[in-house]
Amino acid sequence: MLKNQANPDNHQQCSICEELLKNLKSFFSLLDSTNNQSDIWLTVDEVASELKVSRSIIYRLIRNGELESVNIAETEGKISQKGHYRIKRQSLENYLKDRTTSQHAEPPKKYGRCKRFPKVKNHLGL
Repeated sequence: MLKNQANPDNHQQCSICEELLKNLKSFFSLLDSTNNQSDIWLTVDEVASELKVSRSIIYRLIRNGELESVNIAETEGKISQKGHYRIKRQSLENYLKDRTTSQHAEPPKKYGRCKRFPKVKNHLGL
């Protein structure tokens, strides 16, 4: 039995316990950082593969202002066609939430024949 364990009133910890506590703190800080995904920055390729669309669609969404992003490349104040864009996970989730459709959408309307073009009989009279 270790000397430090024999006396519970001793506030000094053994080196093994100190190392264990240090590793546990490190482990729990890693868990906290992976659970907080709103601060994660994604590349255009990662967003495209996650949504299963092409990169050009993601660039178009960025260019049209539909998907919030940050361009980390120097563009001299101009909007570049392509660049080194980074998209926050939270921005992607907000975009997807805005684009979500309802499962109970109205059934499609049935349109009648256009009034401008009256029904015409064919040459057989049918």
